[in-house]
Amino acid sequence: MTKWHIFKNYIKISGEVCIYGDNFGNDSSLVKVTIGKKEAVIITVKSNNIYCFVPSGAFSGEIEVTVGTEDNAKTAIAEEVFNYQRKMVVGTLVGYRNEYDNQGWKDGPFETACGFRNDGVMAFDPLNPDHLYVVYDGADIQLLDLKKREVSTPLHRSSFGDWRLRSIDFTNDGEYMLVAVDFAGWGTGTSPSVFILRRNPDGTFTDQGGPQVLAGYMQCNGAALHPVNNNELYFNAYERGQVFRMDISKYFETINSGGNWNPYRDGGNYTELFTIQDTGWEFKIHMHPTGNYAYIVVINQHYILRSDYNWEEKRFAPPYVVAGQVRSPAWVDGAGTSARLNRPYQGVFVKNPEYVAEGRSDIYDFYFTDNQNHAIRKMTPEGIVSTFAGRGRSGQAADNNFWGTEDGDLREVARFRDPTGIAYDEESNTFYILDTVGRKIRTISMEEEDGDVEEPEDEIGIIEGKSNE
Repeated sequence: MTKWHIFKNYIKISGEVCIYGDNFGNDSSLVKVTIGKKEAVIITVKSNNIYCFVPSGAFSGEIEVTVGTEDNAKTAIAEEVFNYQRKMVVGTLVGYRNEYDNQGWKDGPFETACGFRNDGVMAFDPLNPDHLYVVYDGADIQLLDLKKREVSTPLHRSSFGDWRLRSIDFTNDGEYMLVAVDFAGWGTGTSPSVFILRRNPDGTFTDQGGPQVLAGYMQCNGAALHPVNNNELYFNAYERGQVFRMDISKYFETINSGGNWNPYRDGGNYTELFTIQDTGWEFKIHMHPTGNYAYIVVINQHYILRSDYNWEEKRFAPPYVVAGQVRSPAWVDGAGTSARLNRPYQGVFVKNPEYVAEGRSDIYDFYFTDNQNHAIRKMTPEGIVSTFAGRGRSGQAADNNFWGTEDGDLREVARFRDPTGIAYDEESNTFYILDTVGRKIRTISMEEEDGDVEEPEDEIGIIEGKSNE
């Protein structure tokens, strides 16, 4: 057998690899590269080098290059394997979109379930870490059982008056679920804003639990309980960008004594704290795990505010901008108001091990869906915004779009399409993403070896290789 030197060495740069050699030509359609039996996406081909993305899951590391087609193809396998390191990647948990996008909504096993098409938010059941709820704007509440790998619909929009469902939260003891609704038909101060629902004796939340109106004003986009002083409920109104504070201990005192709760009595049992800007501000409230502050994510005006908590007065102070700029949608990574967002939607606080090791006072980064930028962004406690996942360059090179459906490397390959909901499981270090136009629940997690990597075949050519990390 004739030994053919197809290339001499390779250099790995981040998620990319540059392969050097001779006689590659310049037609990328005639060149194929696999690493660890996974096909690599080729960026450019020149006579003496190939530039490509390292594919996800290339655990075994053998590199194979083929130049030409059919009977004229020549292939070589490297004598040394590529030093592949596991990384966080985007995957698909459940859902699909067919050619006509008429698959509808279907509960059942992850392999066949579908839907996931409306804007929505996500949250884990605090008493059952395998239960992930998805609350849809304009549809029902679905439950993803991660252990059984099943989708069900235990709560329907009709149980909440058929109004728009906007957010979800739980009391500290996990016994009650709170759902914010957007409705203005009964007028200012007399329209439902937040429903409360008690857990069933068997531990589930269902329509049979009988949701009650807990707070009433109008046009609520989001509600959240203070994580430490858990009787403090904060909710908003789209009307004038108001934020209200409510002591919900009065609700429990009333129902525990056999009384009937009236959410509109005595001025609604809430206090207006502040307004954030102007009329028509759509936003959601995200509490820092310590309760020291909250982020107000302004969806329709493309920026994020921070409101600091006054522990003596037990209330949040008027907020200030920490990321983005009012009415300035764009995609720009940067610090504070130099960053640009485009319809940020839901966020989640994630503990950063580096911050813990450094002994920082704030050990959490804030990850959020950036809907119209088709990305997952990250903001540090200092307000530095970066793009964590999405807008994969390999897909853009193919169709010139920032959006798509590809799984894989966070930035080089993966793309989203209008993501809104996000949840995080600290134990498994896994993000869950509601990818609305893709009609899927996506994941971001550490890739795992599938165990079915084939052994390399006999080499046809010889490659003299080394990895320079």
